[in-house]
Amino acid sequence: MPKQISIQIDHALYGIQGHTLDVTEAAQNALMGDDLTVSAKRLGVEDPAPGEMKFFAVKATITIDNDDSQSFHYIAKDYETIDFIP
Repeated sequence: MPKQISIQIDHALYGIQGHTLDVTEAAQNALMGDDLTVSAKRLGVEDPAPGEMKFFAVKATITIDNDDSQSFHYIAKDYETIDFIP
């Protein structure tokens, strides 16, 4: 099991094509503490497209035990939880 995990959210978007919100800061804040997951419902942002199926896209940099950083990209449906270390 890793001793130290660092997750830096480089960019995160939430919404539908043509109408998205930049939720980078909200996604980073949702990762506070030991939690290694994030979901759109935990972001605390206004729904950018009520009644529509939205996407939650994240680009992050993950460093485990001070080794080389790894790039992480994931596009989730708005009801999915993104697990950075499965």
